[in-house]
Amino acid sequence: MFRRLFDRNKSDGPAILGTEPRATVGLRVTYVQCANVRDLHPGEIKPVRVRGGHELALAIIDGRVHAFEAYCPHQAWPLKWSEAETGADGTPNLICGLHGWRFCLDTGVTIDPPSMDDLGVYPTRVTDGVVYVGLPGVM
Repeated sequence: MFRRLFDRNKSDGPAILGTEPRATVGLRVTYVQCANVRDLHPGEIKPVRVRGGHELALAIIDGRVHAFEAYCPHQAWPLKWSEAETGADGTPNLICGLHGWRFCLDTGVTIDPPSMDDLGVYPTRVTDGVVYVGLPGVM
């Protein structure tokens, strides 16, 4: 499901790992610095703005940092007011705070309601306590 990318952190707690969502495998991306691990907390969603003005959101689920679009593809609701959790099937899920739409953070696919717009998800790396997000077309 995920490849272990980097697990070196400056904290004494459990290692926080990066992710490579299935939706991004094989894409050419440039990794840009976006946050420090110490600023992320399990169960919370942190909005970030990275180089080029890209707005993203980050969440730690089961010790892995997930990066995704900052706004719901349904009605552009800020996803910082959403919930991140492990779904019943063990996959990381995001639940939009406006209408309760559920997205799989492995793939970006909309789980409920089905066949709606999918969520953009991005690969992450964690090196020395810093989170990097892979963005397509950024130099």
